[in-house]
Amino acid sequence: MRYYNEVQVEPIVFKNLSIFKRGNKDDNKRPGDMLFDRITTSLVNKHLNSLMSGLTAKVFRTYNASITFQVRGTHAKSLRLAH
Repeated sequence: MRYYNEVQVEPIVFKNLSIFKRGNKDDNKRPGDMLFDRITTSLVNKHLNSLMSGLTAKVFRTYNASITFQVRGTHAKSLRLAH
C-alpha cells in the first residue's frame, strides 16, 4: 500500500530531495521512478542494527505502530469519556 502525505520542510530538505529526484548523469530518473532506489532493506537493517542491537525495520515498524495505536487509543478513549 502506498503511503502519501504532504508536509512542509526546510528549504535545504526540499533542495536535497529535488537533487535525489533528478538523479545523476548515470541514472537520469523519470517520473514514477523510486526516489531512494539504492536503499535496500538490508542496508536499512544494517544501519538500524548499528544503532541498537537487534533493531530491524520490522521491529521499528511494529514499535511505531504500537505506540501510535496506544496514543490514538488513549486519545479516543478520553474523547468518549468526555461526552
